[in-house]
Amino acid sequence: MIDANEVLKTLCEKYAAAVSANDSLAYRQLFAPDAIRMPPKSEPEYGPDEISKSEQKDYEVAKWTVQLTPLDALRIDDQWIYGIAEGHINTVTLADGMANSFKTTKTWLLHRDDSGEWLIKRQIWNLKQ
Repeated sequence: MIDANEVLKTLCEKYAAAVSANDSLAYRQLFAPDAIRMPPKSEPEYGPDEISKSEQKDYEVAKWTVQLTPLDALRIDDQWIYGIAEGHINTVTLADGMANSFKTTKTWLLHRDDSGEWLIKRQIWNLKQ
């Protein structure tokens, strides 16, 4: 039986490691080939290539550090999990060293592919005010 909480915890760790390393290639590997990422106040991004390019643009202007806390995981069946996590993000602008921090809520629809790896099919996130 699949433990949805463990899957979400592992994804949170991989996600935080990729973002905190400012590694858009590692970040890309978290997403399914037909993934869609929906950032706040932006158009949806389609597929790992587009998602990775968008993420890389963020890394070119600031150093990102992320901590994610799993909040809830729902096992839909053996191949699908719905997960929610809270993010604590810190950025330091490369141009002037200006620091910023904020919180986010990450919502994921995860799918287990044929190899058994859990990948992000859909990601929606927002800023917490």
